[in-house]
Amino acid sequence: MTIGADGAYERVVVRQEAPAGHPTLRTHRIGVGLYDLTDGRLVRRELVEVDVTGEVTELSALHGRPAADVLLLNDEDLTYTKLRLDERSMSTVVQHISGFDSSLARALCWTAAWDMTRDAELSARDYVALVLAGLTAETDINLITATLRQATTALTFYADPQWAPTGWAELARTARTALSAAEPGSGFQLAWARAYASSARTGEDLATLRGWLDGSGVPDGLTVDTELRWSVLQSLVANGAAGAAEVDAELAGDRTASGEREAAYAHALVPTEQNKAAVWAQLTGPEALPNWRNRALLQGFTHPAQVELTAPYRERYFGTVDQVWAQRDSEPAQEFVQLAYPAYLVDEDTVAATDAWLARDGQPASLRRLVAEGRDGVVRALKARERDARSA
Repeated sequence: MTIGADGAYERVVVRQEAPAGHPTLRTHRIGVGLYDLTDGRLVRRELVEVDVTGEVTELSALHGRPAADVLLLNDEDLTYTKLRLDERSMSTVVQHISGFDSSLARALCWTAAWDMTRDAELSARDYVALVLAGLTAETDINLITATLRQATTALTFYADPQWAPTGWAELARTARTALSAAEPGSGFQLAWARAYASSARTGEDLATLRGWLDGSGVPDGLTVDTELRWSVLQSLVANGAAGAAEVDAELAGDRTASGEREAAYAHALVPTEQNKAAVWAQLTGPEALPNWRNRALLQGFTHPAQVELTAPYRERYFGTVDQVWAQRDSEPAQEFVQLAYPAYLVDEDTVAATDAWLARDGQPASLRRLVAEGRDGVVRALKARERDARSA
């Protein structure tokens, strides 16, 4: 994109790429929305429909037009494609995404920003800044819940570890403010309450969560029901602010199938070397676990706040994954391969350990594929963290 001294477009091109595994460039009919920032609102001045063909398509229809604050490709979502926002548009979106009246336009920008973060084209801290600036004003509950999940993923895997604690604190602070401002009893309030519980790391925030379990300091209208109680307790356990006794006490009041699952997950979260060793012994032992218990223990064995604690299990994973695959039924075996993979250990040692395992002969193709997918996730995270570190 080239903008002249008069503020008009001199040249605008759309570049199309295809995955290396399927290098086919197709023709796409897309809408191109030109949005101007006016009194905090992003108002669409014009919508131009064009056919994108081949690697480069020049948008000659825009030549000489005043440059928009946001140039939104695939506006109206006319085709299936991954988007990229140009630098000018992204800088506007980061601060003013809530200015779009259309939830579809907002969704396209949220999705584009997330794809750019995963592909190391947007730093994790800039993505989190976008979330903190724009999501509190979002009116689509589905966008809120999906974006909050992505924000936690960005902080867990894609953020520079030196900055990540700052990001967690900012997310927790924003979530706490948003849930207090949300309509009492609404789904928006519950979504932000869950985000607050999952992002709480400081002693103050964990004390607030403990108060919710005791019925104190609960925001007006927020119902701390059985499901939310488990989420809050699990966050406390993961961060060392509650233990096995509290889990057993909670289970005593919820003797249901879901209560048993939540308790198993919570017990696996207890952050001690002895507990992690005991959980690992169950996951890899000769006796098969019920599927629900196997899944719960795997989900609770690792946690973003416990990376150092479970680091020794990287070597143990590669030493036992073949045996578990051979001994377990299909579903629990696949879950072990995927969930026990050392995905939280985002470093070259994990890549090297995976490569060494993949270099061996004799593993079933399906097992190799699952392990290779884990490696791809770590490689992606390494690139994203490098991108985020450069933004410091």
